[in-house]
Amino acid sequence: TVGAAEGEKFIRALSRARKKHYPFLAYVHGTAGIRIQEGTNGVIQMPRATMAVRRYIEAGGLYLVLYDTNSYAGPVASFLGCSPYQFSVRSANIGFAGPGVIKETTGTDIPPDYHLAYNALARGHIQGIWDRREIRNNLVQAFQTIGGRNLYYR
Repeated sequence: TVGAAEGEKFIRALSRARKKHYPFLAYVHGTAGIRIQEGTNGVIQMPRATMAVRRYIEAGGLYLVLYDTNSYAGPVASFLGCSPYQFSVRSANIGFAGPGVIKETTGTDIPPDYHLAYNALARGHIQGIWDRREIRNNLVQAFQTIGGRNLYYR
């Protein structure tokens, strides 16, 4: 989960990338939401991180998101979802609400493949699925070929 400390680190890293004209990779090794038990300090991280991402992208930064494992809830719907360049490894599950939350709130089961990366790709939520062994090569290729004013770190 994302709390006040994690949100602040993310925002500072984005700020540094913006100032240094670096690309920014959000390597997501699982997320299950925002730490609401921290109160306002925890919940406020979603809009703060989203605004930091928008500032970074508007300044010409290249913001790439790679989902490595199960990623659900607020971060996916907010600051991770802001990237026009989102990718996933084959084994990742991606969605707003996890299977347990959906079952608890609606009383219905979802198909076991509902959150698979392949379905996220088919729905247009991500732009590609990468083999875990090819992450490094794919990142190099992405950073070298994604065009526009984002490539000011050459």
